[in-house]
Amino acid sequence: MQKPPRRGGFCISVAINYRLLAKSGLWYHVSMKEVSETMIYALADVGEMARKVLATTSHFPENSATIVFLEGDLGAGKTTFTQALARELAVKEPVISPTFILKKSYAAEHPRFTTLIHIDAYRFEKEDEAKVLKLEHDTTDPHALIVIEWPYKMPYLKPHLLMELETIDENTRRATLTYEKES
Repeated sequence: MQKPPRRGGFCISVAINYRLLAKSGLWYHVSMKEVSETMIYALADVGEMARKVLATTSHFPENSATIVFLEGDLGAGKTTFTQALARELAVKEPVISPTFILKKSYAAEHPRFTTLIHIDAYRFEKEDEAKVLKLEHDTTDPHALIVIEWPYKMPYLKPHLLMELETIDENTRRATLTYEKES
């Protein structure tokens, strides 16, 4: 197998389709005119991926929160990516996985986003358990960036961007970004 490039290697494919994703018997629906980009990156370059995602948010409407779904197996780099995103947003406090607290909000110093909300839905067994997060206000805040790990457990939310992470080896990841892009 050919070794992936050290920095910035990626291919872009554009598709217009409808997508249903099934995980653990639960479904969430991503129905959009979509762009799909697949990138291979070294973990040392995760900051570049975070900058790419932030640049992609310029395609999304600014009348509500921007929602990013992070999919991937345990250890695929979901929290590591969120930490890189927090650095790009100039979040001052350390970002840790909210596995046990479920939701953590951070103040950000970014031209578009003033709040990073990190949610880990791994522990939810039923869809209605997420009500404890009280997302009604968060999802309507146009200055909030909401990042959700294990999003299939919250199928009622529609992402602006879906990031699927796959481990290639200990130091390399494949990320597929899928998002709606206006013509």
